Amino acid sequence: MKRLFFLTLVFFFFFFDKGNLIGTWQAVAYYETGQTVNTPLDAVQLSFSSSGDYACRSIGFYEERGQYRLAGNYLHLKDSTVQNAVERTIKILFLSPDSLKIGMETAGKSSTVFFGKIKQ
Repeated sequence: MKRLFFLTLVFFFFFFDKGNLIGTWQAVAYYETGQTVNTPLDAVQLSFSSSGDYACRSIGFYEERGQYRLAGNYLHLKDSTVQNAVERTIKILFLSPDSLKIGMETAGKSSTVFFGKIKQ
């Protein structure tokens, strides 16, 4: 019985419902190496469609679009706005119908971004 409970817990922890990812997400908090980073997040958004397309807006005028795919608790993004784009991998740390927490590693620094789903 304990084994079944453990396997069920592992399944739900590592495999997210793609349906929860669909929609537009607004960044609400940003952490770098465990410390809060005070930066304007009002322009930082992620959008995911059921057809596998994504769009990303960030600070300044940065925007990208492309295809995404989920594999376990990893989100793979391929930007189609640049030539010869390399697929990037982002770890999904938490996903629910209204909350998304992602983790990234950039230049040796770990960062975590919290998002809230925009109600439409």
